[in-house]
Amino acid sequence: MKNPFLKVKPVGGIGQIGSNMTLIQSEKDTILIDAGILFPYEDFFEIDYLIPDLTTIPKPSHLVITHGHEDHIGAIFHVIKQFPEIKILATAFTAGIIRKKLEALHNPYPITEYRAFDQLGFHDFTIDPIHVNHSIPETVGLLLRDHKEEFSLFFISDFKIDFKTKYERPFDFEKLQKLTKKSTRKILLVDSTNITSSTQETPSEADLAPVFDEIFESAERRIFITCFASNIHRLMTFISLCKKHGRKLVPHGRSMIGYLNTANELGMIPDYSAVVKMPDSVTSDQENVVVLLSGCQGDFRGTFRRFCIGEDSTFKPRPDDLVLLSSKAIPGNEKKIGMLVNRLSEIGCTVITAADKLIHVSGHPGRKDLHQLYEKFNATDIVPIHGETYFIREHIDYIKQSFPQSVPHYFLNFDEMHIGKDFKVEMIQGEKHEPVIIHGRQLVLEREKISERRKLAGNGVVFLSLKLSKNLSDVESHSFTFQGLPLLVTQNEEKFRRFLENYFVQVKFKDMDRATEELRIAIRKYFDQILGYKPQTFVHVL
Repeated sequence: MKNPFLKVKPVGGIGQIGSNMTLIQSEKDTILIDAGILFPYEDFFEIDYLIPDLTTIPKPSHLVITHGHEDHIGAIFHVIKQFPEIKILATAFTAGIIRKKLEALHNPYPITEYRAFDQLGFHDFTIDPIHVNHSIPETVGLLLRDHKEEFSLFFISDFKIDFKTKYERPFDFEKLQKLTKKSTRKILLVDSTNITSSTQETPSEADLAPVFDEIFESAERRIFITCFASNIHRLMTFISLCKKHGRKLVPHGRSMIGYLNTANELGMIPDYSAVVKMPDSVTSDQENVVVLLSGCQGDFRGTFRRFCIGEDSTFKPRPDDLVLLSSKAIPGNEKKIGMLVNRLSEIGCTVITAADKLIHVSGHPGRKDLHQLYEKFNATDIVPIHGETYFIREHIDYIKQSFPQSVPHYFLNFDEMHIGKDFKVEMIQGEKHEPVIIHGRQLVLEREKISERRKLAGNGVVFLSLKLSKNLSDVESHSFTFQGLPLLVTQNEEKFRRFLENYFVQVKFKDMDRATEELRIAIRKYFDQILGYKPQTFVHVL
């Protein structure tokens, strides 16, 4: 296709859960939608997160954010570094979260706020935010149209349909239908997260309130709840119930306090000052508290984990505590969360999870919810996004079965969708790029360093330092240290010392590089005979 009207290219977020970022290009416009992080794989050895490779994309003028979850805003710091003139657009709540994140990184940056009824104008197209429901306030889908309104592309990566919630307006189908009634080509890029779920229609956040009300009513002493800190509407339910039952709500953990403060600063939370108390204003023996613990995924540094293992400085678990897990385990986190639940059970705490009672609902659509959106938008083309590759394939099969009047398209990161001036669609397979690994002070960690970390973590390390005579004929002194090796090794240091001294008698260091390498290999073979594996070995000559 020559000179398409529009190109759509995901650089993250398809074939994986996280790292959401989509490039939109026309003749005169280049913009990004979202800039999220990908949480590390299990074998990546404590790295912080991954981001799309920003060096593979052209310079965008704008970054439009759909909502404030980390997998949609976590990479903004890196986008700013790569494109220091980019203009960032977000709703007020999302903008507040982003500002706090950037200030914490000592990198304040202007964020332009837009409202759900605003229209974002560009040279070749317009974008209208469409209010949707999700598990964080002020989530929008983005409706892109040509200026003649003959073409519509609705980008909606995270959403649910909730007509019962009292905290926000329902999904704005009326606006979506009104703005697209002239369009002859309607392309839907849509969430695939729950396509394999047995739940056909995602329950409302309002369905949780009576369950929590009953739990609060029957609880006699302290209640601890862990959930996603960004789920402000659920936190508002807890505040309302605390007021009803004469309890104080204590947010505990940096993210929990941060999200609540942002919502309160925007006037979103009634009764905040009367009900919410900071951890340093209560004592651990107070019984009438509901403590919200951040880190619901069992994060190593998270407050929930510290509490469970008794390392939190403010609250220690007691046998008469009630602990609620109002969240779902992200795939890969089930085991570490299960271990924490076992720890609480050993202490004697009463633990309630979403498997026991309805204390958590998803922020994503079930199959019937998806079908409702297909019909309301009357999509001519549907492109599954926001999900693992298996989810994408399952979603395509569901479209074929339930909405055959629409054409499904298979799309992965770095593929391109070209929309011609006649609005025909062409899918082009793109060259794949590995995500970039971020660690420490938001620094890039080269991928080959992961292999080094794996060897260090798996095999341990031997460090040997040598001081040679001036003519390099003798070893005047030496010292060694072990890291990550069994106690058997450290208890037999003298045996290793004798091995070295016998070896030194036989070797000369005239050819320094060759001699040290042969020594390194000999040490690895020595330990292989004892341990059954070869530790990483480093020889330094002083």
